[in-house]
Amino acid sequence: MLSRLLSKRRFAAALALGLLLVDPATTSAAPGAEAAAKKLDAFVYKVAMDDPHRHEFQVELSFSDLPGEVTDLQLPRWNPGAYRVTEAHRNVRGMVAETAGGKPIPVVKVDEITWRVTHGGQPFKVRYRVYRGSYSGIGGAFLDDEFGFFNGVYLFPYAVGHKDRPIELRVEGLPGAQVVCALPRAGSGGKAFKANDYDMLVDAPVHVGKVDTINFKAGKVQFHVALQGIGNYSDKKLAADLTKIADTTYAIFGGEEGVPFTDYTYILHLRPGGRSGLEHRNSTAIGLEPWIFGDPAAYRKFLNTAAHEFFHAWNVKRIRPGVLGPFAYEREVHTSMLWFSEGFTSYYAWVILARAGLASEAEAMEALGEQIKRLQESPGRKLMTVEQASWEAWLRPDDGSNSYVDYYNKGMLIALALDLELRRISGGQRSLDTVMRELYGRWKNTGAGISPTELEATFVAAGGGAGAEISELFRKYVHGFDEIEFGKHLRLAGYKVDMVQETGGDLELVFAEQSDKGALIELVRQGGAGDKAGLANGDVLVAIDGLKIAGAAEAKRQIKAMAGNSRHTLTIQRGARMIERTAVPSTGGPVTYKIALDPGATYEQMVLRQAWLGYTAPAPASGNSTLRDAALKLFNQDPTLGAEPEDGSVVVVPAGGKKKTKKPAAKKPAKPPAK
Repeated sequence: MLSRLLSKRRFAAALALGLLLVDPATTSAAPGAEAAAKKLDAFVYKVAMDDPHRHEFQVELSFSDLPGEVTDLQLPRWNPGAYRVTEAHRNVRGMVAETAGGKPIPVVKVDEITWRVTHGGQPFKVRYRVYRGSYSGIGGAFLDDEFGFFNGVYLFPYAVGHKDRPIELRVEGLPGAQVVCALPRAGSGGKAFKANDYDMLVDAPVHVGKVDTINFKAGKVQFHVALQGIGNYSDKKLAADLTKIADTTYAIFGGEEGVPFTDYTYILHLRPGGRSGLEHRNSTAIGLEPWIFGDPAAYRKFLNTAAHEFFHAWNVKRIRPGVLGPFAYEREVHTSMLWFSEGFTSYYAWVILARAGLASEAEAMEALGEQIKRLQESPGRKLMTVEQASWEAWLRPDDGSNSYVDYYNKGMLIALALDLELRRISGGQRSLDTVMRELYGRWKNTGAGISPTELEATFVAAGGGAGAEISELFRKYVHGFDEIEFGKHLRLAGYKVDMVQETGGDLELVFAEQSDKGALIELVRQGGAGDKAGLANGDVLVAIDGLKIAGAAEAKRQIKAMAGNSRHTLTIQRGARMIERTAVPSTGGPVTYKIALDPGATYEQMVLRQAWLGYTAPAPASGNSTLRDAALKLFNQDPTLGAEPEDGSVVVVPAGGKKKTKKPAAKKPAKPPAK
């Protein structure tokens, strides 16, 4: 995914719409059978943008060597990575078909996404237009006189039964425009590309327009960054930071030999409101605010998205659930594994920023605390397992976190727990990195996906003799509703978690961040003070105790100023009605989770912390009597890790005593802990 795409999902009702007029055509040849028998010409897909002010793409598709008398052309219902129905067929207009010699032939729409062409076995072409006048983000398609951008599923149907055929894409863009696409070039003109099959074609978005470009290498990989729009970015810093992300990701999968591509493309849309990303095989498209580069916190969020989408090139594109490729584009595809595909990718984005030095320890722990807070404020975590939430990604309930748990959020925190516990039970020799390398090595070249059973078995095997403990974590956190024991897991790395309750009143309401309706209540947490007062999702808070409320910021300020157990009259607009409710705020505001290094952390914990996130292990704190020999015995770690006397002597700090030193006995070199 989208590192935070954030609004995805309705359940598979489209197949039950009853709109089929004729059964889709079938052929006697299995997919790929004719391609295996002889080398066939590539289909040719052309797209032009002659009248951009009309927001219409002109598309021409040429087909040859197709068996039978008729061929069905089918437009996908969805875009992989964005689990929502596209309804792209609504904007296809004026489709006509003709033979290669120009003779018109019949083309008939037989259901909402399928067009049937009667070609009599001859090569043929189809032409049509696609309207895309509203910018729908980096997962959609759009055209105006400034630029054109499209994900292929919005423009290009596939020949049913022949998705394995090679395709040549030719793009005729706007005058003076650059064409950005991660597909291999076909020829030297820069506007023709080649794909091995339909899946590869639509997994490479195309941007056409004037862009600023940044090119750099990280290891053996050539990177291209195309920026549409203006912003306060530095080419040098952006290249340097993306290089750090790349190098850190390579290390997780065993170095440069584990990189599955030789070039990678970032398409960045700098637009107000932009904040999402969508992964592809060797590229990503990301939307971001134009001026975030001067705001360290906002820029770090962008880097998190960049790391998330880059990591997806391994996790989801190569390590993937079985149903996510080859894709069934004609229907909604469900999997119970998005907590792993998206949640673990979110975890690694956080880890990568820490290890790459792009987030300080304080910044990383603050971000982690926010994730814990988000999960703990979600009543849905007690009603829906993370597997169920993954399966129902297409159908998120209207009342949000009251009945639904975010698989990005909880999946990330499950990854953290598994990582730390694997490091503990293996004495630092195995970790989540080890498991990801194992999964990648076993599945990257098979062409097959992984099942939930295979995924769990791989984790249990990594636990070795303590595999039952890993199985128990799956039972509690993945299959069940047990609360994640954050304090217990983070203590292994020397961190403590403090719950700090904000002062002031609290009605347990979530207001829409941006709304032209005033203080719009997006969510009323069930069981909270607002729920008890009779407030509902979608209400607009108009006044408190007769004083008008201008917007969400003022509403939050006024509620925070309320005394606990006091009574207040709330005026709300519900639809066309103005009504009043009496609310009694709870004492104290929301809980914040503060994560910090424990001053009394042991040397073993410091070693684990450094191996985990790369933060340098300080010398043991006063009062800590743990010996280096104990750390070596537990972690079998590299003696150079941590801050210790250069002569190898052990620093012993007895409780309340003075430092003493003694020389250690000679021993064989120890293996370094797993990264």
